[in-house]
Amino acid sequence: MSLEQLKSDVAEFAAFLEQAKGARVKGVLTTAKAEAEREIVNLEMKARIAEERKAAGTGDAKRYLHELTDYGWDQSVKFVKLFITLNGVQGCTEEDVTVTYTPNSLQLHVRDLEGKDFGLTVNNLLHSIDVEKSYRKIKSNMVAIYLKKVKEDEHWDVLTAIQKRLKQKQDSELSKDSDNPESALVNIMKKMYNEGDSKTKQMIAKAWTESQDKAKLGKEPGGGLDTLGDL
Repeated sequence: MSLEQLKSDVAEFAAFLEQAKGARVKGVLTTAKAEAEREIVNLEMKARIAEERKAAGTGDAKRYLHELTDYGWDQSVKFVKLFITLNGVQGCTEEDVTVTYTPNSLQLHVRDLEGKDFGLTVNNLLHSIDVEKSYRKIKSNMVAIYLKKVKEDEHWDVLTAIQKRLKQKQDSELSKDSDNPESALVNIMKKMYNEGDSKTKQMIAKAWTESQDKAKLGKEPGGGLDTLGDL
């Protein structure tokens, strides 16, 4: 999809959001808008990297950018910390591992690691960060990113505002079906699976499989993710 089409989609999602009244509809539109914005950032990053390579005359402008999606995170009183596993990254120079910060996002770029580039983009952070005091460290097989909280002592329940909205949506769905919470949870997983990207579907598939493996002997198993995907 082209950059122009993605920007058009974002504008359309924003227009629909202004008209939406239901929490569920707003949640779906917000998630779709965030995904389109993430794709825009990734396309712009790839274009910028290609221009930088061309200007530098490195001869490796065709090197592919691998998008990273897995990371862990934690927090202290002053910082939110991201941990990105990347084998061999300690062999990169300081200049080849960069992080671009805004008050509500970050963008990691690792250049020429075993002939490949790697990128990670996290948009719509739950709370604002101090760009000037945020930093990163290169460790053995890992990049650690330290996001300085604007408001110290402020606890982050989740990393992004999108995750916060999804959590609220799940809590709302569970409260609507408090008489049968197990059924409500299954319905939530079905919706997330059908609406999610490939990474989300992979995570839900793993969780669903593990839950089935833990079922008691003699208990009728659930429909499985084939059933989820059909609904």
